[in-house]
Amino acid sequence: MKKIALVFFSITLSLHCSFAQTKPIELPWNPRAIAIDSKDNLYIEFERMLMKITPDGVSSYVSENIASGFRGAVSPDCEIMVADSEDNIYMTKPYMNSIWKLTPEGKFTIHAAEERYSNAWAEPAKKPIELGQIEFMAIDNKNNIYFSASLNGEERINQLATSSFHKLTPEGELITFNDKNGDKIKLNQVDGIGVDSVGNLYVSNVKERCIKKITAEGEVVVVAGQCGKRDFCPVYSQGDVSKAELVQPGPIVFNKKGELFFADHRMNRIIKVANNKVTTIAGASQIQPCGSNMGGRSREGYKDGNALDALFDFPSRVRIAIDSKDNIYILDGGNYAIRKLTPSGIVSTIAKTKK
Repeated sequence: MKKIALVFFSITLSLHCSFAQTKPIELPWNPRAIAIDSKDNLYIEFERMLMKITPDGVSSYVSENIASGFRGAVSPDCEIMVADSEDNIYMTKPYMNSIWKLTPEGKFTIHAAEERYSNAWAEPAKKPIELGQIEFMAIDNKNNIYFSASLNGEERINQLATSSFHKLTPEGELITFNDKNGDKIKLNQVDGIGVDSVGNLYVSNVKERCIKKITAEGEVVVVAGQCGKRDFCPVYSQGDVSKAELVQPGPIVFNKKGELFFADHRMNRIIKVANNKVTTIAGASQIQPCGSNMGGRSREGYKDGNALDALFDFPSRVRIAIDSKDNIYILDGGNYAIRKLTPSGIVSTIAKTKK
């Protein structure tokens, strides 16, 4: 059993800078995942290193190698990360069939996995669970973990990438989202999920360029976007949800008011869906004509300041997380940076990889 002491080493990258600092904290590698705990601490994962940044800007390493001390192929890895209300961190990697848990005391356990997935140096899962190939994760206010899983072979729709959707309770019960006929709900080409305060799951359906809500009763409804309207040359348009169009919606979060926010991979924007309106709240990159990319594209960039003047670079990777004050943290993959979007509409860079 491996314990990683949460002793925040004196090797800190910034001791007394706030999240509003003018000089970003320097990261040694490109960030892959972020999460926010109940105390608004920001966690950043990069190449199996895990950093914590407190709300007042103190940075330190939780672990310099989360796999250290684990022998063999079964060890923690992380490109997707969420934190629960008790500040446990759950991590996995796309298409990995397991979820690892890191407690605030620094103890790693296998939170969920099939029976044959074990390691003598890690506490095993409470009971074996077939998770499938996990793609994205989200967590609700009752510490239920939601995830999409990639389907193979005959389960796919039209031989395209297809996902099913599941909820893992804190007691280890696995619940699959089924329709009213009892059949597994499946969607093509998913690029992010989120969950609201009452446990509805929201899915960014890239194939149809829209966001859908899946209720516990198995009802699937469109939340935003004109599903299936354009295969090529998509158009991004704001306004009434009945008319607004999306391009490539990605990860989703909700604020305390229940408003939905998502990152659009190709438009390099943070977009809000609330009060039956679709609105850009951050990002001003120039949208390119269809001839430059039939899948839709906007020009990537890097600029802090007023949110509606800010520039991002999302196509390679984007993750978002939200804190108790409704600040949205953005893993801006193309800029190797962690950006912060405040409710007042200011974008700043919190941490960045030195190129």
